[in-house]
Amino acid sequence: MRAAYIEELGSPDVIRWGELPAPLPGPGEVLVDVLATTVNPVDTFVRSGVFRTPIPMPFVIGRDLVGTVASPGCGFAVGETVWCNSLGHEGRQGPTAEQAVVPADRLYRLPSGVRPEDAVAVVHPAATAH
Repeated sequence: MRAAYIEELGSPDVIRWGELPAPLPGPGEVLVDVLATTVNPVDTFVRSGVFRTPIPMPFVIGRDLVGTVASPGCGFAVGETVWCNSLGHEGRQGPTAEQAVVPADRLYRLPSGVRPEDAVAVVHPAATAH
């Protein structure tokens, strides 16, 4: 699986693009094929180490995604379009990859007619504002 990841905290030049093993969902998690993701200020804080949180290395960067369910489970069906805005910290890998594992309690169905690019651009800022 192709992904943007880091192997150490630091400036943007520590970001790598390459192959990593595909993630495997565990209990209470859903595998998602990523359609769209973003870069938010909090992503830079996590990557640089300014915002300290446990992260496994190599660490897939990012926080927000819109995607489609790749493996059924936890009430989600294959092909459903979903979103999440809370990956990439507290031990969770980020979504800047072809696939991401998302805890089911942090995964939401995208309303029909909403473009993935539009949704991913607003889910994190809107949640922060809320």
